[in-house]
Amino acid sequence: MDGGSTTLLRVDQLIDGTGADPVTDAVIRIEGTMIDWAGPAPALPSDRRDEWAVQEFVGATALPGLIDAHAHLSLFADGRSYENMAAETDERMAMAGAKNASIHLRSGITTARDNGARNRLGFELRDAIERGVFEGPRLLVSGRPITASDGHFHWCNGTADGEDEIRDTVRRLVREGADHIKIMASGGGTIGTDPGRASYTLEELRAAVATAHDLDRLTTAHCRAAEAMGRAIEAGSDCLEHGEFLEPDGVMRFDDELAERLVASGIYLSPTMAASGWDTILRLRDRRERAGLTESEERDLTAAERETETRIEHVGRLIQLGMGPRIVAGTDAGCFDFAFGHLDYSIQLLARAGMTLMESILAATSASAAACGVDHIVGTLAPGKRADILIVDGNPLLDLDAISQVRAVYKGGTAIDVRASTS
Repeated sequence: MDGGSTTLLRVDQLIDGTGADPVTDAVIRIEGTMIDWAGPAPALPSDRRDEWAVQEFVGATALPGLIDAHAHLSLFADGRSYENMAAETDERMAMAGAKNASIHLRSGITTARDNGARNRLGFELRDAIERGVFEGPRLLVSGRPITASDGHFHWCNGTADGEDEIRDTVRRLVREGADHIKIMASGGGTIGTDPGRASYTLEELRAAVATAHDLDRLTTAHCRAAEAMGRAIEAGSDCLEHGEFLEPDGVMRFDDELAERLVASGIYLSPTMAASGWDTILRLRDRRERAGLTESEERDLTAAERETETRIEHVGRLIQLGMGPRIVAGTDAGCFDFAFGHLDYSIQLLARAGMTLMESILAATSASAAACGVDHIVGTLAPGKRADILIVDGNPLLDLDAISQVRAVYKGGTAIDVRASTS
C-alpha cells in the first residue's frame, strides 16, 4: 500500500484508547499514514464514503497499536545471562534486533521504547526501521543506559560517575540522537551489582534529570531497590522501571509511605509485570503437564510463581492507592527468557493485579504513549493520529485472551504481514 492511498476498515467493535465506551459496527478511514476518521459506520460522513473498497473484519475488535514501554531489542531472549549475551558481537546483536523488531511488530506492538543497548545499536536499529531496511515498531531509544562503573548494564559502555560525568553523558547521548534518557538507579541482574541497593546518590540523579529536561528529553530510572525508588521520585524522574520495593536483604516489602509518595508524585511506573518470571512459569507449567519436571525445575517454577504473585499483590496495592492511570505496560523483552511479541502477558497480569480490562488496555496504549511522550502521535484511534492499529479476533473487554488473537496490524497506514511466526 503506498503512502497516498485510502483504506476503510470495518470492525464489529472499536476501542479507541481514551477509555470511552467501545463503538460497535465501527469504521476507521486511513488516508496515507494517518487516521482520517474513526467511529460508527452509519455516521461516516457522506463525503468520505468514496469508491475505495471496505476491508471487513467480522467478529473483530480494533484497538490502537500497542506500545511497549520497556524492551531491549538487541538482546536475545534465549535464557542466557547478561554476561553471556554481552559476549556476542555488535553485529550479532544487530541481527537479533532485526528479528526481534519483526516479532514485536507482528504481535501488534507498533511503538516500543528501547531502554538500553550497547554502543550505537539502539540508534542504528531505529534508523534502519525508519529507512525501511526491515520492519519493526516505531522505536524510541535511550542508547547506552547511564550506569555507575561496574553497574547494571555497564557492558553497554554508558558508565558515568559523579554529577559532572553524568551531565556530560546525557549531553552526548542527546547529541547522538537519544529520544529519552535511561539511568540505572539501582543494581540489577548484571553480576556484581545489587538490585536491592541504590547505585546513584540523589544529587547524581538530580543532575541526570535536570540535564535531560534542559535538553527536552524525558527520563526513566531503573529502580528495583526501594531506596532507588525514593531517590528517583525526589529527583523528579518522569518514569520508574520495575519498582520492586526490594530491600538490601533481597526481599520485596511493600512500603506504604514510599507508595504514597509515588502516587502523589505524578511519575509513571512501568512495572514490567512479566519480568518476574512469567515466561519461565508458562514454559515449565507446559512441560510439567506434558512430561513432568525435575526437582530443580520444580524449584525454579515455585520461585517464579512466588515472585510473580508478590509483584501482582504490590502492583494491586498501588492500583488501590490510585496509581492505576499512570501504570504502563512493558515487556523487558530481550533480557533472560523474556519473549518478544508478548505485551499481552503484561496486559493480562495488570488485569490480575486489579485493573479493569479497559484499564489494562489503556496501560498499553494511551497511558504508555503519554509516559513515552508520544501521545500527540499515537496511543488513541482519532483523526490526526498515526494509523497504528491492532485488530484482534473477539472482544478483549469480555475475554482479555482476545488481545493475543491478532487478525491484522497497521503501522502508519501500512498493513503488516502477520502470518509469520511471533514466537
